[in-house]
Amino acid sequence: MNSNKPSIKHTYIDGQQILFPSQMDWESLQLNPLIDDSPLAILDSIWSALEFAQKYPEIHLGLGKISSGKKWMPYIFLDIESNFQRVHLETLTCSFCNWRGKTANPMIIGLYFGDGINQDDFTLMKAAERYPVLPCPSCGNRLPRHPIWVEPVNYKD
Repeated sequence: MNSNKPSIKHTYIDGQQILFPSQMDWESLQLNPLIDDSPLAILDSIWSALEFAQKYPEIHLGLGKISSGKKWMPYIFLDIESNFQRVHLETLTCSFCNWRGKTANPMIIGLYFGDGINQDDFTLMKAAERYPVLPCPSCGNRLPRHPIWVEPVNYKD
C-alpha cells in the first residue's frame, strides 16, 4: 500500500508523522501488511487493538515509522482535551470491588520512541501527567498504575 493514498489521513503528533488508515485501508493491510514496502510491526496484537479502538470514538490506532527494522509501528492515541495523547491500553482490576476493564496509561516510556519525535521521552511523559488519573468506574477507588481513560463500567460486548 502507498502511504500517499488519499484515504490515509496524515498528521504529526509530537513531531512524528502518524498515518491513520481508513477502515478499507486497514482491511487491505490485514491481507498485505506493507506500507511503502515496509512491514507493519507487532502484527500479533495490532488487529485486536484496532478492534478495541473501533468501539470507542476517543481511541485511535495510528502508524508511525520506526527506523530500527524500518517498520511501521502501531501507536494508540486517546483524544483528550483536543489533543492526541499516546497511551498504552492495559487491563486493570480494582483491588476494592474487582471491577476489571481496559484503561489507557500514558506513562509507558516505549510510547515515545519513533522517527521524528521532537522531544525526549521524559519531557513527553511529564506533559502527560497533566491529565487526571481516573478512579475505578464501579466503586470510585484508586486503580493501580496511571489510567487517564477507563472503559465504561456498563459497556457490553
